Amino acid sequence: MTRKSARGAFGIFALLMVAMVVLVACGGQKAAPESAPAAEQEAPLPKAFRMIAVEEFQATPEVAKDHPDAMRECQARLIWTLEDKKAYQSVATAKPGQKHPAGTLLVKARITEMRIVHGAARFWGGVFAGSSYINMDLQLIDGATQAVLREKPLSSANNAWAASWVGGASDQSLPADMGRLVGEYIHSIIPR
Repeated sequence: MTRKSARGAFGIFALLMVAMVVLVACGGQKAAPESAPAAEQEAPLPKAFRMIAVEEFQATPEVAKDHPDAMRECQARLIWTLEDKKAYQSVATAKPGQKHPAGTLLVKARITEMRIVHGAARFWGGVFAGSSYINMDLQLIDGATQAVLREKPLSSANNAWAASWVGGASDQSLPADMGRLVGEYIHSIIPR
């Protein structure tokens, strides 16, 4: 066997190995349905709201120490997502204890757990650095009556394989992505 044909055979072998890894990583999972059946969709809130007030996000001491900007990023993206819907008279930051007029939905959130894989760990460890995740408790309150309308734990995690391919970008954007998801959730349950 010549040196040139050996390199060609190694190239074909390497290409087949990469293709096998990609197929194995993507295989075996059932595709999500395009839209959830009506029975599985979340019940809407009892009334419509034209104003949304978002209190500053809270976090456990560990999360606040390890990820000091995560709460602000998540809250800012939540507000931006709801403003972008152009369905509300106002979407603004609220102060704790502030009085709210009728028709205001008060949003409170507390990040209970969070792991973001550091860029260097993702670079050197790739998929073996693990997944990033965020868990939070969401509380939706009628601003005028202070009645709790919904309490819901929410979570999001990224795919370690995908994060490796994009150099950890999905790790770093996780707080903002979670804010967008929470905004979409809130918008989906407010009656029109």
